[in-house]
Amino acid sequence: MAEKQNSSVTKRKSDKDRDLCPVCDKSLYLNADISKRVGLLDEKEKVIGWLCPYCRTEFDFDGLVIH
Repeated sequence: MAEKQNSSVTKRKSDKDRDLCPVCDKSLYLNADISKRVGLLDEKEKVIGWLCPYCRTEFDFDGLVIH
Protein backbone atom coordinates (compact mmCIF):
# COMPACT_ATOMS: atom_id res chain seq x y z
CA MET A 1 0.00 0.00 0.00
CA ALA A 2 1.43 3.37 -0.99
CA GLU A 3 2.16 5.81 1.81
CA LYS A 4 0.23 9.06 1.82
CA GLN A 5 2.20 12.13 0.95
CA ASN A 6 2.46 14.88 3.49
CA SER A 7 -0.29 17.34 2.62
CA SER A 8 1.39 20.37 4.19
CA VAL A 9 2.38 22.98 1.68
CA THR A 10 5.99 24.11 1.74
CA LYS A 11 6.37 27.72 0.74
CA ARG A 12 9.57 28.66 -0.98
CA LYS A 13 10.80 32.21 -0.62
CA SER A 14 10.48 34.06 -3.88
CA ASP A 15 13.42 35.98 -5.27
CA LYS A 16 11.62 39.18 -4.32
CA ASP A 17 11.72 38.19 -0.63
CA ARG A 18 15.46 37.56 -0.57
CA ASP A 19 18.23 40.11 -0.17
CA LEU A 20 16.24 43.34 -0.38
CA CYS A 21 17.85 46.79 -0.37
CA PRO A 22 17.04 48.43 3.00
CA VAL A 23 16.31 51.77 1.27
CA CYS A 24 14.41 51.02 -1.95
CA ASP A 25 13.29 47.41 -1.20
CA LYS A 26 14.37 46.18 -4.66
CA SER A 27 15.60 42.60 -4.81
CA LEU A 28 19.38 42.31 -4.95
CA TYR A 29 19.21 38.53 -5.38
CA LEU A 30 20.66 37.23 -8.65
CA ASN A 31 21.38 33.57 -7.91
CA ALA A 32 22.78 31.38 -5.13
CA ASP A 33 26.36 32.48 -5.87
CA ILE A 34 26.09 36.06 -7.14
CA SER A 35 24.34 39.17 -5.84
CA LYS A 36 23.38 42.34 -7.69
CA ARG A 37 25.19 44.37 -4.99
CA VAL A 38 28.07 46.48 -6.28
CA GLY A 39 31.24 46.25 -4.17
CA LEU A 40 32.90 49.47 -2.97
CA LEU A 41 36.70 49.50 -2.78
CA ASP A 42 39.11 51.86 -1.03
CA GLU A 43 42.38 53.09 -2.55
CA LYS A 44 44.11 49.83 -1.51
CA GLU A 45 41.39 47.82 -3.30
CA LYS A 46 39.99 46.52 -0.01
CA VAL A 47 36.21 46.01 -0.02
CA ILE A 48 34.69 48.58 2.34
CA GLY A 49 30.99 48.25 1.54
CA TRP A 50 28.44 47.90 -1.20
CA LEU A 51 26.13 49.97 -3.41
CA CYS A 52 22.56 49.28 -4.46
CA PRO A 53 22.46 49.36 -8.28
CA TYR A 54 18.88 50.70 -8.23
CA CYS A 55 18.91 53.62 -5.77
CA ARG A 56 22.72 54.12 -5.71
CA THR A 57 22.78 54.17 -1.89
CA GLU A 58 26.14 53.15 -0.40
CA PHE A 59 26.29 50.86 2.64
CA ASP A 60 28.94 49.49 4.97
CA PHE A 61 28.88 45.84 6.05
CA ASP A 62 26.62 46.62 9.03
CA GLY A 63 23.94 47.91 6.66
CA LEU A 64 24.50 51.55 7.61
CA VAL A 65 24.31 54.21 4.92
CA ILE A 66 27.78 55.57 4.09
CA HIS A 67 26.67 58.62 2.08
